[in-house]
Amino acid sequence: MITTLAGYDAMSEDDCRRHELVDGELVEMPPRTPRHQRALMMLTNQLDEQLPAGLRVVHSFDVLLKDGSWPLMRKPDVVVASIRAFRDEVTRFDAADVALVVEIMSEESEDVDLRIKLREYAAAGIPNYWIIALDGPAAMAAYSLADGWYELAEGGTGTLDVVGPSPMTLNLDELIR
Repeated sequence: MITTLAGYDAMSEDDCRRHELVDGELVEMPPRTPRHQRALMMLTNQLDEQLPAGLRVVHSFDVLLKDGSWPLMRKPDVVVASIRAFRDEVTRFDAADVALVVEIMSEESEDVDLRIKLREYAAAGIPNYWIIALDGPAAMAAYSLADGWYELAEGGTGTLDVVGPSPMTLNLDELIR
């Protein structure tokens, strides 16, 4: 069943909280573990402390990647967007307002995060995409958009310096403590 943006907007918050809209189809997201939720909170805190004044961070917020008859809307774990996109009535961000999306991988989401979302976020023009793995020591791959495709900009474990969307130092070990 194809769902339009209007149909998605008419759903209750409980119904759409754990769904993404992929080519007009509602797709249920895998459940989040307490470890995933804790890492999400710790990362959001680190970003909030270091982002410049023109950017803000939220977690689990809809990002419209493609409009039209086959809408594509993802709900990244973390979204950094321009401060102008933050208005009380906003229920989703347009990809053009987003500076960074972050996915924290789970076993169920690995293929989607590493292949499908990598293509979708790049096609939507989102400048930065980070993928974080929590198995073993926390590790991150930070991609930056170049000529319409993502290139690996930084990656590693422990303390990691990143350039995009602004220069920051992240303590990945804090995500799994």
